[in-house]
Amino acid sequence: MNLPGLGGNDIQKILLEEVLSIGSLEDDVLFQWVGVISDSTGHIYVTDNMDYSLKKFDDKGNLIKKTGRKGQGPGEFLAPRYLGISSELLYVTDQFKSGIQVFDKDLNYSHGISVSVPVYDLKVLEDDEIAVTTVSTAKAGMIFILNSKGKIKRELQYSDKKSRLLTDVVNFDLDSQGNLYLVYNYQDKIEKFDPEGIKIWSQKLLGIKDIKKEKIGQFVLPTKFVYKDIALDSSGNLFILGGSFSKNPSCDVYVLSPGGKHLTTFTLPDSSHCIYIDSNDFLYSRADEGVTLNKFKIKYVPE
Repeated sequence: MNLPGLGGNDIQKILLEEVLSIGSLEDDVLFQWVGVISDSTGHIYVTDNMDYSLKKFDDKGNLIKKTGRKGQGPGEFLAPRYLGISSELLYVTDQFKSGIQVFDKDLNYSHGISVSVPVYDLKVLEDDEIAVTTVSTAKAGMIFILNSKGKIKRELQYSDKKSRLLTDVVNFDLDSQGNLYLVYNYQDKIEKFDPEGIKIWSQKLLGIKDIKKEKIGQFVLPTKFVYKDIALDSSGNLFILGGSFSKNPSCDVYVLSPGGKHLTTFTLPDSSHCIYIDSNDFLYSRADEGVTLNKFKIKYVPE
């Protein structure tokens, strides 16, 4: 059992102790994993982009089941991405398919949730309340709360509707009180909103003023990540994965208190596209360009 996280202003340093590694360069358990999530029994669920699959592992890292293949039908994938979870169901996004696919925890396809555009990030609050962001020019800068049919229950406008394409793309997480935390992928901006959508604070960590852009086809788009992902521990501390502008690109993780104070920074042993923290404060990240999934015990060193 992992020790609980420390409160907001008590952390001086964070150390990682590897407790599990799934996949390696010597086997074909994983090819290029993208999304990871775990349940209350310790099972680990992973999307694998290169073999178009959803995989389930036990708490020792043994593969229990795999499902999926390339295609656009039910239970099929083009580019499986991120995962959400409730007490009974798994929710899977696809980079190149609109909507969300829903499976039971034995990886049997259950149903689809209609969303008109691909979902960028999601968090499942309950089976009839799913928070998503999308990449859409029509409704940019929005968090949508959907019901189980895909109908919008409520919306949160977090950025200017006039923002340039992709500059307001975010990853997000929510705490147990319903507060919303955002990290902007292409801006030096981290924000907290209360459950009513009122901004509580906005923070810059890296002093980056200009968004790096390139012309791609007919569009001028940002191309370098400032922040790549966000996860919360059980005490509500924010863990933010830095991107191209960090001292150790895609490895540095900035830890902030719920109030937005920068507490410490630590470095992952290998570059990662995302981080995930489970309910027992174990951190998961990538290694070997997606061939390996590492699980770490977070060790909190107090002041």
